[in-house]
Amino acid sequence: MNTFPAAGTWVVDVRRDRICEVTGVNNGRVVLRDLASREEWEASPCDVRPATASDELRAKVADLNHHSARRLAE
Repeated sequence: MNTFPAAGTWVVDVRRDRICEVTGVNNGRVVLRDLASREEWEASPCDVRPATASDELRAKVADLNHHSARRLAE
């Protein structure tokens, strides 16, 4: 039996090397959303692993940098 991460869980898409949030499951694939750009895509469950504390910190810093750069550009 396959288990899928719960919606709202932070995971790493190992194929894209991106930290993202699980938004759901669609036809046996995990639906993911990038934390900074909000882009969504689907991934195979075998290509997703739980995010570590280090991964989460990396994502938070990247998000802060993204928003900071946008403010400077305005």
